[in-house]
Amino acid sequence: MKCSMLIALCGLMVCQSWAAQPNFIVIYADDMGYGDLGCYGAEGYETPALDQMAEEGIRFTDFSTSSSVCTPSRAGMLTGRFAQRWGHDNKVYFPHSKDGMPPTEITIAELLKETGYQTALIGKWHLGHRAKYLPTSQGFDLFYGVPYSNDMWQAPETPLVKNVVFNEGLTRQNYLETKDLKKKYKGRVPLMSGTEVIEWPVDQSTLTKRYTEKAQEFIVANKEQPFFLYLAHAMPHVPLYASEAFAGKTERGLYGDVLEELDWSVGQILETLRQNGLEKNTLVIFTSDNGPYLAGKENGGSAGPLRDGKFKAYEGGCRVPCIAWQPGTVPANKTCEAQLSTLDLFPTFAALAGIDVPRNRPLDGFDIRSVLKGDFKSAPQREWYLYRGQAIRVGDWKYVKSGKKVELFNLAKDVGEKHNVAKQYPEKTEQLAIQLTGIQAALNPSE
Repeated sequence: MKCSMLIALCGLMVCQSWAAQPNFIVIYADDMGYGDLGCYGAEGYETPALDQMAEEGIRFTDFSTSSSVCTPSRAGMLTGRFAQRWGHDNKVYFPHSKDGMPPTEITIAELLKETGYQTALIGKWHLGHRAKYLPTSQGFDLFYGVPYSNDMWQAPETPLVKNVVFNEGLTRQNYLETKDLKKKYKGRVPLMSGTEVIEWPVDQSTLTKRYTEKAQEFIVANKEQPFFLYLAHAMPHVPLYASEAFAGKTERGLYGDVLEELDWSVGQILETLRQNGLEKNTLVIFTSDNGPYLAGKENGGSAGPLRDGKFKAYEGGCRVPCIAWQPGTVPANKTCEAQLSTLDLFPTFAALAGIDVPRNRPLDGFDIRSVLKGDFKSAPQREWYLYRGQAIRVGDWKYVKSGKKVELFNLAKDVGEKHNVAKQYPEKTEQLAIQLTGIQAALNPSE
């Protein structure tokens, strides 16, 4: 049994009462860029709830995901490990994929569940849609959401509940078709509960609202015990949808409408915590899975001062907005410039819950409890950091290799990666090239 293996890996756990264990909420946007919030310089729409969250907490300016595409990014956040450690090559899973994140990987949800936490994933999963890869096999008591990106289609082998809801005049026969699915049904994705489809195609204009309401229900239902809520929104990944209450409201257009509804959602979650007296015992992290989809143009976001966006190894692909909030613990109105990552959430949540992390499993994240309490000087000094497996950062130096093109940047002086200084610093360039090659080989389990 996986739980038995987890206990053996974790060793002895520190016994704490439920009252002493904090709740955790991770709110994950999809394809939101570094410059997409008001407190990060966005224009054409407003994000008052998130801006207030930043005023009441810590806003991070050098916070990165483990990849600039969603599958490995989500895996990294949940496991504290680069996905390369289990052989993932930065691909994403599709409805025709037969694989997923290996069941042997240990998620935050599994770790917390061992000490009595209730766990829920509401929203996008994208780590494998077949039963053994779904959230309910990876430590989540509740899964309510879409198994992959909202621009995909159905996987006919995924079972339907008896009273499944069909929309747009489509039928069970349509769902079970196996030919030309991408062509016929692209963007028509299923809504799942547990391991079964409850609605197809889901009305995406209602997703942000429905996810929010489901998250509020989970919080209220579990207010007397510790919980971990992973709220993974479909938006602002294309195709974009906003509910009637938000559609057509902003100067920025549909993208702005979508962002304002996401902001509303965050406000609803924080208000639910306050109404139930949970705000001081709940750590909330808001961030994005990767940078903006710039090819979407008016339907894509902004990386602000950073170079490029989704799919790329430059800062705009991996550096994302991040806000931490827990009144009374996380200090208010602070800006942290330390280099941190979604990889740090796994060891940090474990430490806050009083749980020993698996000792024989290499982690790429660090315990940043002291940073979250305002001691920014205590931030871990990363020996290296990978970007999509194609670039490496050591301190302020970043080396990027794309085909035959070699680039070196000093992020302290050039956060926009506009000036390639590889020729000026050949020794540093060679040093990082060698280090990147060595780390790639060390992380790849097939090597």
